[in-house]
This record gives sequence, structure tokens and C-alpha cells, in this order.
Amino acid sequence: MAKYSVISDVSRTIVELLQAELVPELVQQREQIGVCDPHDRGNFVVGVHLYDISESGEARGVGPVMRPDGTMTNPPVSLNLSMMISVASKAEKETRTMDEQMIMGRVIQVLEDNKRLPEEYMPPALRAAGEAIRISNVPMQLEEKTKIWTMFNESYKLSVFYKVGPVQLESAVTTMPAPRVREVRLGTRQKEERK
Repeated sequence: MAKYSVISDVSRTIVELLQAELVPELVQQREQIGVCDPHDRGNFVVGVHLYDISESGEARGVGPVMRPDGTMTNPPVSLNLSMMISVASKAEKETRTMDEQMIMGRVIQVLEDNKRLPEEYMPPALRAAGEAIRISNVPMQLEEKTKIWTMFNESYKLSVFYKVGPVQLESAVTTMPAPRVREVRLGTRQKEERK
């Protein structure tokens, strides 16, 4: 289980993985790969865009969970993160399209070769949660992809879509369990009342 930063931690992990695999061969600087809004990507050549969060279909606990410190908490919510990755090359106009296709090919290769988020790129909080977080390609028709781009008021750009999860978002509500009854003593007065 992870704290509220789990969503941004997953995005950060994907960025770290892509930076390690694309720089400097296909993208000049690490700072050119990052999380951004498709409408305002700044100087990012490779943009990682979170466009939807949904509850995972996996079973969600219904009862309270006991933590190692003895406190109780509500069960975590299991989430799937829907991500889109797009490329906008800074190359000259004559070579830009080919450059974007090469970068996109490598992005797909990296994500397909890593069916789980590699722990080595995870921030400490996500690594401490000890979860195996899957990365899976989401096949979509061009019409579906175009609708997502339209949602950002942008015309369609070459992009790939992945589902990342499930990730466990822990509850912030904690309580101390009621103390257990360890011993029952019956006094003489209680014995007399029963007679």
C-alpha cells in the first residue's frame, strides 16, 4: 500500500525508466522527457500524460486493516492509471516525422520489455510499498485515440496508450483498536446477586 503520492510516483517511475533508456541516443537531455499536459508540453519531446484513473476490478477489502504499529485503517482502494505517451520532436522539419517514429518505436520497446514497473526507478515511498505494478498496452482504434486528444482540445498526435496498475492507495483514516478483554474477575457481590 502506498500513500497519496502513489499516482505521481508511478508517473515519475515511468519518466525515470524512459529517461534511462532514451537519453542520449534518441533524446538529447533527460529534461526533455516528463509528465505534462498535452496542451502545454513545454520543451518535452516525450510527454507522459495521465488521462484517467479508475478503480481496479480486483477485489477490494471490506474490513479494516491492521498496520504493523497496531493501528487500524480502512482498506486501500485499488486503482488503474490510464496513460498516454506522445512524442513531439524538436528536429528540423525535414526529419521530424522520422525522428518521432524512431523515438516512439523505442518507447514502445521499453514499455513492452518492462511488463512491471522496475523497482530501481521507483521513488522510495513506492518501492517501500513492495507492490508489483503492471504495465499493459491498451489497444485502441484511431477514433478512440482521437476522442482522448479532443478532450485536451488538441488535434491527434502519434501516441500510445497504457494501463498501469493496480496501485494501492491507502486510507488516511486510522484508529486504535478497542482493547481486548484479557481477564474477567467476578467479585463476591456478583455471586450473591445470582443466588
